[in-house]
Amino acid sequence: MLTRRVPGNASDTAATEAVWYDLVDPTGEEIRTVEQSCGMTLPSRAALGSIELSSRIGVSDDVLRLVVPYFSHDNDAPPSPVGFLLAPHCLVTLRYAASPAFDLAATHVAHTPSMTAAGILTSILEAAIATSADWLQHVSSETGKLSTSIFGQPHRRSGVLRRMLTEVGQQEGRLTRMRLSATGLQFIVLFLHDCGNPAFDKALQQRIVAVRKDLEVLAEFDSQLTDKLQFLLDAVLGFINIDQNDVIKLLTVASVVSAPPMILAGVWGMNFKNMPELGSPYGYAFALAAITLSVVLPLLWFKRRGWM
Repeated sequence: MLTRRVPGNASDTAATEAVWYDLVDPTGEEIRTVEQSCGMTLPSRAALGSIELSSRIGVSDDVLRLVVPYFSHDNDAPPSPVGFLLAPHCLVTLRYAASPAFDLAATHVAHTPSMTAAGILTSILEAAIATSADWLQHVSSETGKLSTSIFGQPHRRSGVLRRMLTEVGQQEGRLTRMRLSATGLQFIVLFLHDCGNPAFDKALQQRIVAVRKDLEVLAEFDSQLTDKLQFLLDAVLGFINIDQNDVIKLLTVASVVSAPPMILAGVWGMNFKNMPELGSPYGYAFALAAITLSVVLPLLWFKRRGWM
């Protein structure tokens, strides 16, 4: 259990006076300790993972319960549920993975004296938006590099195209995780904006409005990146089709190239009396050499072109 205290509001020695309890993959004993300190019942991980909207937002015994079933803690880590339980005197966050957003919020809270539980929740939402924006910028940068790799290489091999296809899928996976996280946060922000909770004064309401607008901007940015990745996916598949067409063309050329040795073997396989090669002492060797060269030379050319 990681307990964060707000300067000026909480004692450095008494855990019962903490304003923010941040539980990371807690044990049963840690859950019971926080429940006794805050006078509330914490939900299980299975309950946090419920996707029904009615299970995400609710008020019970003056405790505002907010849940994000899929919260992306890291750019490459799988999402896991996060719960926010806001009581008049404290905030409890329940999660199961390390999160840069929560670390950023903790730094802000540590340097802000006399912060209320509602203010801490707002700071966490702002930090989550900030880290999501950084991740989207990173995905945008990687997408730009991927676009340059796809369209900047004059000669593309099948292995390179497969790697690019894998990279497109990885970037889309990152976007999907962040999209799920942003959607869950959006439900919370919309509720806080409209619920009229007295814990959120005018200043906090203005910050909630700003968070809502930031989420809308991130959603638009996410949509643009999704369209870009779809375009890159279509481009890679198009190059793969071109590569397959080249292979088919190669096979067609190979079938044409294989015709001369078959013709030569057929001609010299005819035992006519007046064939000039039959009277030559080197006719047999000449025929074998010609047939061999007619096969070896095209194969060497194919290999040099990288088609074999």
